[in-house]
Amino acid sequence: MTTTDTGAADAIARHRKESRRRLRQVDAALARGDIEQASQCLWDAAALAIKAAAARRGWAHNSFEAMCAVIDRLVDEEGGPKELHWYFIMASSFDRKDRAWEIPLHEAGIRYCRAGPVMELLQILESMDK
Repeated sequence: MTTTDTGAADAIARHRKESRRRLRQVDAALARGDIEQASQCLWDAAALAIKAAAARRGWAHNSFEAMCAVIDRLVDEEGGPKELHWYFIMASSFDRKDRAWEIPLHEAGIRYCRAGPVMELLQILESMDK
């Protein structure tokens, strides 16, 4: 394994670990009643999982547009399930930094997406990397 390969492997592992940590932070933020933080952690968990998938393939992932392209390529080029598009859209709507206007926040919606679409997204991305 080259230094570059080692660096990529480290980045992939770091993204995956941080993605799971952010997913756990959703629950902690909800327990504190911090809906904004829970929402942002939910999107961060998804974004980091997408970055891990992209890094593994050597694809760009440094912007929202690049992450959209990652999802498209996973479906179109690698035969990923078309639901990845839906799960990505759902997850991205929780980004409070850039797209806070898209959906109103409420705990039930965050809990639903954490257990459903975002968890599905993470699981699909991880299964495509095995």
